[in-house]
Amino acid sequence: MIRKDFISKYIEELGKSMARLIAYEIGDEDDNFIFHFNEMLRSYYRLDDNELATLLIADEDRDQFLLSDELKKASIRTYLKAARVYLTIGQTEKAVLSFKIVERIQSVNSGIFQFPTEEDAIIAAEYKTVKEQLNSFV
Repeated sequence: MIRKDFISKYIEELGKSMARLIAYEIGDEDDNFIFHFNEMLRSYYRLDDNELATLLIADEDRDQFLLSDELKKASIRTYLKAARVYLTIGQTEKAVLSFKIVERIQSVNSGIFQFPTEEDAIIAAEYKTVKEQLNSFV
């Protein structure tokens, strides 16, 4: 029970961290985004953006946060934003890895039906934009 409460609190804090990352505007704040994105990676996954490929490998401890139903939309938006920022600053490899992480998160079926929301439309538009940008680089 204590472990479950701890994980719930950790997931709640990770959600807050992702909300701050999503709020960054791409362009002037790219350095701040990268700094805080790395802080999130270090705090919750014990790695940095040079180790993004690690999040593509199944790991029970990391996956309970990365693939959490409660954080699914925030995670997708965060890694899509990371992909866009990395493309903006010319780090294509990290952009591709961030996009692959999004695809991994999306591949996990939550088993919970939800009616499409405005956020789902935003995610679909961001996903399409990033995919088109990546296709022009690859």
